Amino acid sequence: MDLVKKVIREILVLLWRVLRTYFWKWLKPRLRKLAFVVVAAVAVLGVLTMLVASSC
Repeated sequence: MDLVKKVIREILVLLWRVLRTYFWKWLKPRLRKLAFVVVAAVAVLGVLTMLVASSC
């Protein structure tokens, strides 16, 4: 019984490692795009804030 649990655990660990690797390869480009959009939005808000503040 203990051997069966050990084998099942090892299979699950290997499966998790494979899924994590492929998921990260899929997720990394999307995170880069999201980070770029967030930085661009913060920059635009900063410029708009400076324009509004300087017009007063």
